[in-house]
Amino acid sequence: MTKQTISELLEESGSDTISYRGRVVKALVRIPVRDGSVVRVKRESVNSPRLQAVKISVNKGAVDINGYREPTISLWSHTSPEEIEFIVRGKEASVLEIWNAWSMGGVDTSWIGNSGIVTKASAKGQLLQCSDGIGQATFSDLVATIEVLN
Repeated sequence: MTKQTISELLEESGSDTISYRGRVVKALVRIPVRDGSVVRVKRESVNSPRLQAVKISVNKGAVDINGYREPTISLWSHTSPEEIEFIVRGKEASVLEIWNAWSMGGVDTSWIGNSGIVTKASAKGQLLQCSDGIGQATFSDLVATIEVLN
């Protein structure tokens, strides 16, 4: 029997959260927000030869960075600032959805292989420890903190 990848286990479970080697692993992290919430994202570290990204989406709304509004943003390790703040816009906005992505030959890739996120609550919000889908799950390919300030 071949060992299943995290993405296969997630798909089989019908959930976006599984237990994997004693850890709770998520395909997607959901954080409650509201219209006007200020959110800070800080990239703590990148430990991968591949370019890494934090992807953020707002349900029923948009991410507003200096007046530029998009429903989904990508904070790439090689092009975005180490720390960024944005405002959630949308009267019905209630949830941020966050996942990790990486570049494979220039292609934006998510949710395959051993990709997943282990979260830890901290004084500064949630620490996201991300494993890209290549090779063994490491949960150190990209580490970031997400904090809702208000």
